[in-house]
Amino acid sequence: MSNVLKRKRNVSDREFYANAIRIRVEVTKLVCSESVVPKKYRLILGVPMVQTAKDLVDDVVRADSFYPNTAHGVLWRRHYLTLAIADCHRLVQDAQTLKDIGLSVNLNRMIDLADMIDREIALLKGTRKSTRLTGDATIAERIERARSDIAELEELADDIAGSRPSIG
Repeated sequence: MSNVLKRKRNVSDREFYANAIRIRVEVTKLVCSESVVPKKYRLILGVPMVQTAKDLVDDVVRADSFYPNTAHGVLWRRHYLTLAIADCHRLVQDAQTLKDIGLSVNLNRMIDLADMIDREIALLKGTRKSTRLTGDATIAERIERARSDIAELEELADDIAGSRPSIG
């Protein structure tokens, strides 16, 4: 049990990760159910939905693997968060297709999934928006440090090139 007062609790910074996994489990359960997706439609509609849910989790894992301490890490993290948002929209489109085809889909079973997807999109967008470079250095200091690193590398490359015996 948590000792944090309820008014001081907030959303975990990894909530989007746990929610993505719940979505994948729920999609898998739904498309395996005969009352949601009949057997003759599972290969055409069910398998792609499960793959999209898997892609959602994969993109969230990839986004989480980039630590935002460099501009490169920030860009890649935002990129994968954007892909995860796109996966959520694809899941919504797939669920809409089930309804549009005219299958006797129990829409009450889709409501929980729709709520989870809406929450995931909000969490991912919030995370993407708040992804910034970490650390105390200003942008000018980071640029200066990068220039210094480039100068050191160029000097090292010149030293290596000058100390090599010529062949031939």
